[in-house]
Amino acid sequence: MGCDIHVCAERRDGDRWVHVSIEAEPFSNRNYRVFGFLANVRNYSVVPPIAMPRGFPEDASEDARKDYTHWDWDAHTPSWLTVEELTNYDYDQTIEDRRYIRQEGPNYFNGAATCEPGDGERMPLREFLGEQFFSDLTALKESGAERVVFWFDN
Repeated sequence: MGCDIHVCAERRDGDRWVHVSIEAEPFSNRNYRVFGFLANVRNYSVVPPIAMPRGFPEDASEDARKDYTHWDWDAHTPSWLTVEELTNYDYDQTIEDRRYIRQEGPNYFNGAATCEPGDGERMPLREFLGEQFFSDLTALKESGAERVVFWFDN
């Protein structure tokens, strides 16, 4: 079963958070590299997440609350990050991608296997996350969003 992310971009309006419309939901493509980086979800690559999951924010916008509630029991690992945190992170640091494909039987391959430390592929975090991540980050900045609230479903 696959895992998907749901993201609500928000900005401050006085003392409350409000939803910010963006043409395409950021980080919405099923990319376990990005999920691992954002919240340690499906982190088969064992990359350090930008932050461990923080829970659903009590001050979330009404739109985020409605969407999160809609997912009910299937929503998991809620969190939030500021656009400033995402923008200012060091994406040029080198990481080790420890995910690999392991054959576990005749015609059966496990694409979510994790190798031992030192046996993975080293690369800049920017390369690991891919161009779409940075396109989504640019769209967030251009929209005026100040944070993203997100959760996952299986």
